[in-house]
Amino acid sequence: MSSVFRWISVMFVPFMCGGILCYGLWKRAPIYEYFTEGVKEGLKAAAGMLPFLMAIFLGLETLTASGAMEFLENLAKPLLNAIGIPQQLTPLILLRPVSGSGSLAVLEETLETVGPDSFVGRAACILSGSCETVFYVIGIYFSVTSVKRIRHCLPIGLICYAIGVLGAVWICRFM
Repeated sequence: MSSVFRWISVMFVPFMCGGILCYGLWKRAPIYEYFTEGVKEGLKAAAGMLPFLMAIFLGLETLTASGAMEFLENLAKPLLNAIGIPQQLTPLILLRPVSGSGSLAVLEETLETVGPDSFVGRAACILSGSCETVFYVIGIYFSVTSVKRIRHCLPIGLICYAIGVLGAVWICRFM
C-alpha cells in the first residue's frame, strides 16, 4: 500500500502540470504568454519583499550578536517557569515568531540536548509545527499586498502565538 502512496506523491506534480497544459491547449489559451506574465509578477513580488526580508534578518542577527536575545531569555525564564513552561523551551519560544529557519536550528539543538522522546522534546516539536512566524509573516505578506496599517494584526498574531505555545506544552503535559 505504501508503494501506491509513494507513486501518487511522486507523480502528483507532473500530472498536475500536464493537466493544466492540456486544459490550456484545449481552451486555446496563450499558455507561454501567461507563464511569462506570471514569472514577471513573481519577480516583482520578490523584489518588493527583499527589503523586508533584509530588515528581519538584520534585526535577528543584531539581537543575537548583541546579547539582547540572551537578556530576553533570562528575563522570560521566571515568567515561563511560573506558568509551567520548561526553561529549555525559552530560546525556541522567543525565536519562533521571528525566524522559522533560526527556530529550526534551535529545535535541532534542543532535541540533541534533551532527546525527541522527552517532555521538552515533544513540546518543542509541537510548538515548532503549530506556531507561526508572526513577524516574518506580517512583514512579508503586508509588503506584498501594500497594507500599511497592521494595528490589529500584530497583537492578535502574538496572542494566537501565546495560545499555541501554551497549547503545545499543555497537550504534552496531559497526553
